[in-house]
Amino acid sequence: MNDPSRRGSVKSPHQWHWWLSGSLAVVAIVALGVWAGRTPPLDTPHPTASDVFPLPPVSESPFLNTKLDVAYVGSEACRTCHAEHDAAFRHTSMGRSMAEVDLALEPPDGHFEHPLSKRRYEVRRQAEQMWHRELLLVDDPSEVLLAEFPVKYVVGSGHYSRTYLVEADGFLVESPITWYASRKAWGMSPGYDVPDHAAFVRPIGEGCLTCHASRADAVEGSLHRMEILEAAIGCERCHGPGALHVERHRHRPAGSTTSARGSEVDHTIVNPEHLPRELAEAICQQCHLRSAAMVTQRGRQLTDYRPGLPREDSRLDYWLDESDKPMTVVGHVEQLHLSRCYQNSKTLSCMTCHQPHALERESNSSNHSAACLSCHQPEKCRVDESKRQRLSPDNDCIVCHMPRSDTEIPHLTFTHHRIGVHPTSEQPAPATKPQHPQPGVLRPFFDVSRVNSVDQLRSLGLAYLETANREKEALLADQYRDRALTYLSQAHAIGLEDPMLDTALGRLRFILKLGDYQSLAERALKHEDIAGQDRSDAWYLIADAHLSAGRYPEAVSALHRLTALRRQHVDWMMLADCERKLGNEAAHKVALLTAVRINPRLWKVHQRLAELFRAEGDSQQAEWHERRAVR
Repeated sequence: MNDPSRRGSVKSPHQWHWWLSGSLAVVAIVALGVWAGRTPPLDTPHPTASDVFPLPPVSESPFLNTKLDVAYVGSEACRTCHAEHDAAFRHTSMGRSMAEVDLALEPPDGHFEHPLSKRRYEVRRQAEQMWHRELLLVDDPSEVLLAEFPVKYVVGSGHYSRTYLVEADGFLVESPITWYASRKAWGMSPGYDVPDHAAFVRPIGEGCLTCHASRADAVEGSLHRMEILEAAIGCERCHGPGALHVERHRHRPAGSTTSARGSEVDHTIVNPEHLPRELAEAICQQCHLRSAAMVTQRGRQLTDYRPGLPREDSRLDYWLDESDKPMTVVGHVEQLHLSRCYQNSKTLSCMTCHQPHALERESNSSNHSAACLSCHQPEKCRVDESKRQRLSPDNDCIVCHMPRSDTEIPHLTFTHHRIGVHPTSEQPAPATKPQHPQPGVLRPFFDVSRVNSVDQLRSLGLAYLETANREKEALLADQYRDRALTYLSQAHAIGLEDPMLDTALGRLRFILKLGDYQSLAERALKHEDIAGQDRSDAWYLIADAHLSAGRYPEAVSALHRLTALRRQHVDWMMLADCERKLGNEAAHKVALLTAVRINPRLWKVHQRLAELFRAEGDSQQAEWHERRAVR
């Protein structure tokens, strides 16, 4: 395919698709047909133009710290009075979910080769930092370094694995190197064990850090220039913002303690024990409900969720009903909700087995069995006694009824949360792949009746777009995009004002070559509260529209806005093309150099840079790029 940096004239915007990585990449690379005039799927909400569009309401709560204006204080403020609980929590997986790298706690240095991508990876300590290095795997005594970064954060408790984040050009990105505890070895991070992986490119923004960090803010509305306010999951993720609680107890009598239970509920702080089951579980579901599609409510962000409130105040989750496929549910919450034990109980919940302030090994086995035996009589177990002794000397019910099972993450297994009788064979028979797969229907995971019909349209359209992005079957992905376009177009025609809706429609029209995506992007950017992902996508659409029309100065202006929001080589390639068209050779070269620094595997760009440096008489730099212009 032709190198976009050498184009003689601007052609279709889809000429950029092979460069795309990031938010538009998954949908942009698929060749699609004309979509107009298709029949909408069933179960379509039917709003009318007379509907009023107030923002979805925030639920009332007796707990005062569920309000959005209550300030966070950080876990350090909690330790003063709750030192014992805090110390115990810091040893749990959540309490060790993320931290700044401490060399004394890190695995030993190492290296490994990855033949699929023709690269070699090294982990080494130098200058009192851990560095991750990526090199070309070539038959050459001298190394060909592609990238190296000091590691800033470690993600994961280390019980299963440790994944790492680096800061590149001020942006937070994932390292392709992970430590696997089970093998006691370094290897490719999940999703990177493929020939053309993302290397040090995958952005780590608010979407990732919502579950891996306690609090993190995107800087100036960017996608992944992040300020980490508190790394590991902290007290306020489960108990809510603590400012009111701290103020109430600031002047308590000397020697008194807030840990003693009193008859009066302290409504300045949420205690999950005082919540009904669905609200207590919503706290866990912030991260452990991984449905087929999740959509934030209009006017909300994921960080707007407050413990003690329904999750529907800030997000809606959908599951995919596929009649021609066996149900395969991998999320802990979905699995638990499918269990008869859960459905027939009013009290069984996450905290029946999981004690947030205790290590997992201290909270299972006998405790789990005791919970089971509160309903089930042990003499009714149908497993032979000798087999039970062999499988579980402790007679732990979950060994059979919640077995450990494989996940989509290489090298890892997790406990199956659908309580029941599971097949005993180690490898279940593979499901038969239908010859003509049919699209599934997205259905809300929880009740959405209090959400107005127009917002239901919006959310369902966004959910189908997310489903299309994840779908591997091209035909199914096409049909899910068809539905997304139908629902989102209806919500837009009715007059719903929402930057996420406008950006999603713009993306669809861009991918489907329907035109008129620039006006949607410009409309989205008029909203001050537009999120970093949508802000980035909108500026990309505007830049592409200007570039396609030959308005190069306007495209350059939009691309400068875009490159301040995210670190993607495609943006710099577009900028290089614009600068070349404007005759700005120095700026053209700087943009190309930035693109290959972000993605060192842009072979043709290395070739182009080698030619530029050779023409300037800089043979050293020309040779440097020539060595990297290798497939």
